[in-house]
Amino acid sequence: MRRTSPFTRLLAGSGVVLGAVAALNARAIATSHPKPSASILSGSVTELHVPHPHGPIVLDGDMDDPGWLNGCARTGAFVTAGGDQVRPYSEARFLYGDGVLYVGLYAADEDIHAKLEGLDAPVWTEDSFHVVFSDGTTEHSFDVSPTGTLADGERRVGAVGPGGTHPFDFRWNSGAHVSHEMDGTPNKSTDNDEEWLIEMAIPLEALGLSGQKGERIGVTVRRCDTLRAGVRSCGSWGDGEKPGVLVFD
Repeated sequence: MRRTSPFTRLLAGSGVVLGAVAALNARAIATSHPKPSASILSGSVTELHVPHPHGPIVLDGDMDDPGWLNGCARTGAFVTAGGDQVRPYSEARFLYGDGVLYVGLYAADEDIHAKLEGLDAPVWTEDSFHVVFSDGTTEHSFDVSPTGTLADGERRVGAVGPGGTHPFDFRWNSGAHVSHEMDGTPNKSTDNDEEWLIEMAIPLEALGLSGQKGERIGVTVRRCDTLRAGVRSCGSWGDGEKPGVLVFD
């Protein structure tokens, strides 16, 4: 687990305590992001409308809190490039409030692979989710493993380096809080695992957002899994050529 110093906020007049991350021990975050490009955030795109949580959220990796259960944006099952539902099942969920974007990631998994640890380890080589937010000029990536190990990076949209697309710069730090939960034993193929879950709380300003109603940001979510037979299986929501769009309600 990484960046897990939580804080809580008492909602005035309600007595509801929400977990959040505005007071985390994150490093400084650059907020001078350019304005979103209209072309990537409008037109023929799939929109996912993101509400505020209607109830508390505890950042413990388990999405059974009222904040998640009382209504959130859900991608539904991830699909292959051909549009078929990918196995094992994966989905992503979103809420926003308290200065953060809450991201819930669910992965069914019969054989969990997750050995890498440490800041910005290349977890995309193992079982992992890959989430990319784009405002049309800058992309921010979040690769996260079943054990909550996170690699977050930044790059300019369309930037090209030697050999093709410019890689993400992992010196960038989002200040995100990550919690995880696993039902299974990682890296032990002799037993049957079931699932793993991730809760992330990403400071909105790290994505160039202020949390105002009507704000939009492009998003692509992919999950890759190594099956027991050794075959790599990947599925996604959002098209890498033209991502889906989160719209804040």
